[in-house]
Amino acid sequence: MKLKKLLPCLVVICLASPLMAQMSGSRGTSEATIKGKRVAVEYGRPSLKGRDMLGQMQPGMVWRLGMNQPTTLETAGDLVVAGKELKAGKYSLWAKKDGSGNWVLAIHPTVPNWGAPSLTSGYAAELPLKAEKAGNASEQLTISVVDDKGKGWIKIHWGNDLLAGSFNVK
Repeated sequence: MKLKKLLPCLVVICLASPLMAQMSGSRGTSEATIKGKRVAVEYGRPSLKGRDMLGQMQPGMVWRLGMNQPTTLETAGDLVVAGKELKAGKYSLWAKKDGSGNWVLAIHPTVPNWGAPSLTSGYAAELPLKAEKAGNASEQLTISVVDDKGKGWIKIHWGNDLLAGSFNVK
């Protein structure tokens, strides 16, 4: 009789364990102070596990950058991204590959809940990203915010790929 009561609990635990492990995956943060203003990115750090994730992206696809919770950009100062002004605040980040194979970091004013569908329109700004081969491979996704003499950079490194784009802080 006790086994009949215990069996459903064991089944739930066995089914939930992989999901819980995925949800508690590695998180990363990067921040820089640019012109006296803090700019930070918080993101999930998936591993490649032998895959070429950026190579799998087809033109027109939108990727919820990172894993699990949305990747966020939080800025204490107003930014200028590809000629558009972004007010200080919190945004979600999305990667897009256009029809020419070029990459764009799409910045959305909404930070959705975990599991929500990709936000494919309504971006506040789109930052063109330069793609190049990295000098070293990165098994886990790494996003960096860098101050380069008053100009901000966001760099996305995964596998042998490096995507980078610059922005200004007002």
